[in-house]
Amino acid sequence: MMSSAKIVVTGLGVLSPTGLGHADFWKAALACDTTRLTNGRQASLTSSFEPAAHIPAQLLPQTARVTQMTLAGTDWALADAKLVLSDVPAEGRSTVFANAFGGTDYVGQELHKLWTLGPGHVKPYLSYAWFYAANSSQASIRHDAHGPAWTLVSGQAGGLDAIAQACRHLRRGGHIAMTGAFDSFLDPVGQEVATAYLADADAQPPRSPEASRLIGEGGAALVLESHTAQRRLSAPYGQIKGYGTSFDPVTPRPGDSGLERATRAALADAQVDPADIDVIFADGTVPYLDDIETAAITEIFTDHPVPVTSPKTLTGKMGAGGAALDVATALLALHHQVIPPTARRGSIPPPRGIDMVYDRPRETPLSNTLVLARGHGGHNSAIVVGALD
Repeated sequence: MMSSAKIVVTGLGVLSPTGLGHADFWKAALACDTTRLTNGRQASLTSSFEPAAHIPAQLLPQTARVTQMTLAGTDWALADAKLVLSDVPAEGRSTVFANAFGGTDYVGQELHKLWTLGPGHVKPYLSYAWFYAANSSQASIRHDAHGPAWTLVSGQAGGLDAIAQACRHLRRGGHIAMTGAFDSFLDPVGQEVATAYLADADAQPPRSPEASRLIGEGGAALVLESHTAQRRLSAPYGQIKGYGTSFDPVTPRPGDSGLERATRAALADAQVDPADIDVIFADGTVPYLDDIETAAITEIFTDHPVPVTSPKTLTGKMGAGGAALDVATALLALHHQVIPPTARRGSIPPPRGIDMVYDRPRETPLSNTLVLARGHGGHNSAIVVGALD
């Protein structure tokens, strides 16, 4: 649970299969073009990201694709915030990023050299380039951040957990936090590593249009600043108001929903009631978990039904990057006062009792949004993102 100090988001850096940069991504989210989606076999949605166009040449041989995405996204977020880093004490800069799989492409590339050419051809950077912490570490080095550098690994929930941890740094006196999450696991090694992650989608036949075996790469970087310590307010997108998290027990207890507990904790932390939430950004990626998510939403919002959307139906499952991208999408929705739609696939009816925003955007006044995420193995997280008071 977090204190009441106000944390604002002043910059966004987005990479997704539907667009690079938040402007192109948002345009695609509203257009809701489903021509690339599939109802059948697993499909992979790659982004148009070309590292050499965005990353210094000397970093290319040292970094995996997911780290290159993190560096580019952070650069874009800082530029979007119009932040001059020399104006911020190095000790007041933190980097907090999540990812679920590490640099699997780098592992595959170097191990192939080991097997085919011998150990003399393997890059020494393999010792760390694949590791989960490489993203935060490289971003910290690149931006001379002497504050805390954290890495969180909690599956798809990691994108929310990283943002919450960044908020904690700011509430302890930090000036800015570079945070978010990215994942890229479309290479052969990544596909093997993600077998369990993808297997969830086959646990039961699809019963909702939000469930698919679609996978993508990317995520979002955010620049957070303390409202009280901020060097100047440059029309922030919104604020991070509250966070909650929970774990599901190995043996589920009747009537005990971990996602419901996490959601109620986030609402309490934000000091808002269910009636104050204007839209829910649902995780919406796995059939049987969709049922649990539907039950949690209907239980909490029984007296105050609220629109629900799942824009990641256009980008696929993106590991930790998906949750961070949902937070960026919620902030853009607040900024533009419009709910982006969920992509409908096939003729599966919407979940009972849920007001899904399908196929086209819905313009409506927005003050508070709720973002939900579930990590593989029962990790639940929720964040309330609101307009600036």
